[in-house]
Amino acid sequence: MKLNLSFLASFASLLFSLPSAAQPLPLQPGQYQVSAITSAGSAGGEKPETAVRCIRSEDLTNPESVFNNRFMANFKPDATCTVNGLALGAGKVSYSTDCKYSKVQVQGTLTSSSFSVERKATPKGGSGLVVETKLSGKRTGACT
Repeated sequence: MKLNLSFLASFASLLFSLPSAAQPLPLQPGQYQVSAITSAGSAGGEKPETAVRCIRSEDLTNPESVFNNRFMANFKPDATCTVNGLALGAGKVSYSTDCKYSKVQVQGTLTSSSFSVERKATPKGGSGLVVETKLSGKRTGACT
């Protein structure tokens, strides 16, 4: 019995030290109206871009699939990005990504049917502009 408890304790320690599975975002899947304002360097915010998009259940397992304005240009999330430190709770979300060409910090608020986040992308290699994007979205109904 003592051997079994020791084995279980070791197994539990190993299990809890492994990266956790993707925690889904607490948003309802559906159609969202999303607005994005992007600024680079010291330039002020540009005119907001607005688009409608369908957020599916499978999108909710990857925050970069949701809190990113790449969909407006029909781009997919950057496959080189690794999401780190996803924190969800008390209506807040934050995480960082490490991508091939940049590091991104994301933080904001969300409910079951809306979100508002700020993204700050810092280029790797010391050259290029820091790009900041403010995204907000509101669920408008089921996907069509």
